[in-house]
Amino acid sequence: MAATITIAPIVEGMVEDWRAFVGELQGARRIEWAQSQRRRGITRQVVTLAEGKAPLAVVYTEAGDIEQAAARLADSDDPFDAWYRQQMASLHQDPYDTEVVFDSAPRPGPWRGWR
Repeated sequence: MAATITIAPIVEGMVEDWRAFVGELQGARRIEWAQSQRRRGITRQVVTLAEGKAPLAVVYTEAGDIEQAAARLADSDDPFDAWYRQQMASLHQDPYDTEVVFDSAPRPGPWRGWR
């Protein structure tokens, strides 16, 4: 299992729209959201709003393969996934321009980490 934290700046003046989007994911679209997560192999996701001078969405995600989960969303023809991508593009500055800075997960090979 891999985990990642993504920090995505919210477009200025769009915090209430972002809250409505998250509310929709938890409410009316929760089943579609769960199905999308399942298709992409995401097992857990925690979303937090860090309010301040520049509001940020902080997202913790667990999946078998984080990169593959992102690629599946980008390549999906599913109507919900298309809607989700559109929402992300309108609410976040460069929502998919991310970089892994540090990953402590053990890699295959003779060394297996801190077990």
